[in-house]
Amino acid sequence: MEAAGIARHIICMGANVRHLYTLEVMSSRYMAGHFTWVIRDRGKLYRRSDKPHPSETTARAEAEAEIARLLRERG
Repeated sequence: MEAAGIARHIICMGANVRHLYTLEVMSSRYMAGHFTWVIRDRGKLYRRSDKPHPSETTARAEAEAEIARLLRERG
């Protein structure tokens, strides 16, 4: 398992389009022991979690599902 806060890059390449999403999973500022996530598109905030998740694994799984949806939409 990766440590919280380490970015993961996901690249989608199309005909003339290239997207670089960065996923960050970090400890929640407001709830001890919980995690949140942020998705950035070329360094700019694109989406973030609405609620803290009870584990890093669940936060990462939700964020990766969101990135998969984004890639299908833009695909």
